[in-house]
Amino acid sequence: MEAGGGSGHPQDPESERVAEAGKRLRALLAGRRAYRARWLAHTQRRRGDDVSYSGIAQVVALYLWESGLRADTDQALPRKLRDRVRQALLGRQLTHETIAWIAESFEFTSEDVAEVWDAFSGHSAVDLGGNGVSFTLRGAPVALVRPQGHRTTALFSRYYVSADRALRRIETSHVLAAVNDGLEGFAYSPRDTVIGVESVVGGTFIGFRPSSPGYVGAEFRLDRRLSAGEHSSLQYTTLHRPASDPCVHVRRAARKRIDNVDMRVVFEAARPRTAWWCVWDAYSGSEPVRAIGIDVSPEGELHQFFPYLEQTVVGFQWRW
Repeated sequence: MEAGGGSGHPQDPESERVAEAGKRLRALLAGRRAYRARWLAHTQRRRGDDVSYSGIAQVVALYLWESGLRADTDQALPRKLRDRVRQALLGRQLTHETIAWIAESFEFTSEDVAEVWDAFSGHSAVDLGGNGVSFTLRGAPVALVRPQGHRTTALFSRYYVSADRALRRIETSHVLAAVNDGLEGFAYSPRDTVIGVESVVGGTFIGFRPSSPGYVGAEFRLDRRLSAGEHSSLQYTTLHRPASDPCVHVRRAARKRIDNVDMRVVFEAARPRTAWWCVWDAYSGSEPVRAIGIDVSPEGELHQFFPYLEQTVVGFQWRW
């Protein structure tokens, strides 16, 4: 008989990470006053546990209904989620999706999300499982210029670098889904090098608004008012003044989840000698937390597709 209790068989590294992430999730939901108040509001009977699986499942279900990720006609959703929540908080079975649902539904701080994700991944907060990139932000995101009433189900961005090695324009196409009835506008915060917006399809550019230092808020009015779950596309081009130094990187930030992200950099003349696609933990500055070398295509382009992004910054970096 081996010394010690239990089966005597050490857990494999993946099981250990799941167990630790589940432990941290449970501690946050039980110990953070704001999170605890949410599930307590949906708890009818308390047992001896420090958390209520049913109460937490109800909060997650409300988030999934309100965000349009699950149909609000599925009234059995809280019951179906209860075992998933229980397995997660007992550290037995945990997925990226479950972490994301709990973090979003309880509005975890970026520090709390990073704590759970670091435990789950066992390294820097970058999902390397081929599903996407998430939870790398270490600081507060750029402030919203208006409440976000949509989900982005597809995003296409084309960055054009001119012969003088300057970023001149970005062509962007969003596919938006309204979270609630009455979505009429869209806003985002590009770098303050933007000097104009043109070629708008699917909406009208209203103007710029103050945003965080180094950024400016850009607002659009959609061509039609959307009901919850309705989709619409918005296409626009932002024009940028060149910086004093040649452009050596482009970044795309994702606060909430963005699905089906396609990024492409088009070099109109000069091409870089070396390039990488990168993941950062901040909107600006800092070294990448992940960098993978890629080749410039024969057409003079860099390209990367991400199934999803969430609370992260990704993009390209290169040397001339």
